[in-house]
Amino acid sequence: MLHYNRLKSLGKDVDLFADFSDSQFRARDELKATSVNALPHLIYEPESLRVFRHLDEYDRILVHHHIEPVLAYRIGKYLWKKTAWYSGSIFEPAYSELLHGQDYRNVSLTFEETTKSFYGNGLGTIGLALFPISKRILRILDFQTVIRYRKIISNSKYQARYLKNVYGADSTIIYPPVESSLLTAKALPVEIPKPFVLMVGAFVPYKNFENGIRAMYPLRDSFDLAMVGSGLLKDQYRRIAESVGVKLHIFYGSNDSIMHSLYSRASFLIHPSLFEGFGYIPAEAALHKKATVLTTRSGVRELLSDGKSSYFCDPTDLETMKKRARYLADHPEKSEEMGKNAYNAIKNLCSKEQSLQLWEELEGWEN
Repeated sequence: MLHYNRLKSLGKDVDLFADFSDSQFRARDELKATSVNALPHLIYEPESLRVFRHLDEYDRILVHHHIEPVLAYRIGKYLWKKTAWYSGSIFEPAYSELLHGQDYRNVSLTFEETTKSFYGNGLGTIGLALFPISKRILRILDFQTVIRYRKIISNSKYQARYLKNVYGADSTIIYPPVESSLLTAKALPVEIPKPFVLMVGAFVPYKNFENGIRAMYPLRDSFDLAMVGSGLLKDQYRRIAESVGVKLHIFYGSNDSIMHSLYSRASFLIHPSLFEGFGYIPAEAALHKKATVLTTRSGVRELLSDGKSSYFCDPTDLETMKKRARYLADHPEKSEEMGKNAYNAIKNLCSKEQSLQLWEELEGWEN
C-alpha cells in the first residue's frame, strides 16, 4: 500500500489489485483514499478470466506475499515472464511451525473466515477439517508458484535466508516502507497515571507477550504495562499480569491517534515475538524516538544496533529480557539516547526515494 501510494505520488504508472472487504475499507482511512482494482475470489467468479487478460497488459506484475494461493499459482504459471514476488514471509499457513513453532490454526484470527470466503463454506470446512492434508497440498502449490517467479525481492536479509532455505531461491533486498503520517495523527489523552512500557501486536501465541509481561516483574512498582491488539488471549494476559503484580492496561483495537499517543507517552517498548517477517512495530516506535527490547528473530534488527538503538534478546531468554527492561527503566537518559539513534536508523524508510528502489529494480529487470 505504501509503495503504491508513494509511486503514484511520484507520477509512476502503477495500479493496485487487491481483495479488500468492505469492513476493511470502512475501518482504514488510507484505504478509502486509494484506488483499488478488485481481485475476484478465484474459484467462484468468472471475472477471474477478465482479470488475467487485464494483468497481461502490464509490463511488470509484482505479487505481494499475502495473496490467495491458487490465484498466485495461476499468475506464476501463465504470466511468469513478467512476474516478480515481493516477500515479507513464506506462506504462513503451510510453514507456521517452521516460522514460529505454532500451528497456524492457533495463531490466525481470521483463518477460518478467510478460508471459507475464498473457497465457500463446504470446501472451506473440509479443508479446515483435513488441515494436515490441506497443508501438504498448500506447500506443493506454494513451491510450484515460487519457482516460477522470474524475480524475488525480500524485505530483509532475515527473510531472504528463509527463502533460500525453503525454496533454494536467491533474492534482492529492499526494506519495506514505514508510514511517517502516524507522527501527525491527533494526540489523545492517555489515562495511565504511571510511566508505562508498551507492547503492540495481535494477541496470539507466537507474539510471545507472556514473556513480555513477565519481563515487567522487576519494574512493577514504578511502571505499568500498556498492550494494544486483539485476539483470544486477552484474559490470559490479564491473569499473567495479576500473578506477577504488573498493572496492565489493554487497548483492544486501535487507530492512528491512539497509537501515536501511546508511542509518544511510552518510556520504551518490549517486542518479544517468536517471529517477525520485518517488524513494523519497532520501526514505528523508532519513528517516535523510542527504544525497544527487541526479538532477535526479525528483519528490522538489521537496521538497528544492539546497545545503541535497541536491545536484542532471544525471545525465549526471559532473564535477559528482564535485565534489558530493567536497565532502560533505570536509565531514562540512555533510553532517550537509544530512541534518537533508532529514529536516525529508520527514518530513511519514510522517504519516497526508498520506494523508488523497488521501481528501479523492476524497471531494470531483463525478463
